[in-house]
Amino acid sequence: MQTFGFESEIFIRISNLFVSMTEANRKIVEFIRDEWVIPINNNSKFAVDHNIDEKTVRRIRDDKTYQIALLTIMRICHARNLTLASFFKMVGV
Repeated sequence: MQTFGFESEIFIRISNLFVSMTEANRKIVEFIRDEWVIPINNNSKFAVDHNIDEKTVRRIRDDKTYQIALLTIMRICHARNLTLASFFKMVGV
């Protein structure tokens, strides 16, 4: 009988996937923050121009643990006429 404790292969693979997803999320948020949000220096304008809530812009800018939603990424990409594939390539994930 298989067990799924902390030393099981399944647990280790899931843990590694979670770590890589967390790292990818951080890269995405930091890219958006550094390349697009900070240069505009106006949270309201960025929010309106990209069809997202201003609170989301503040979280991108300030929250070190923010986990960005795919829908938010899609809205930002749409506003910038980018495909998701080209965006992820720009970010390097």
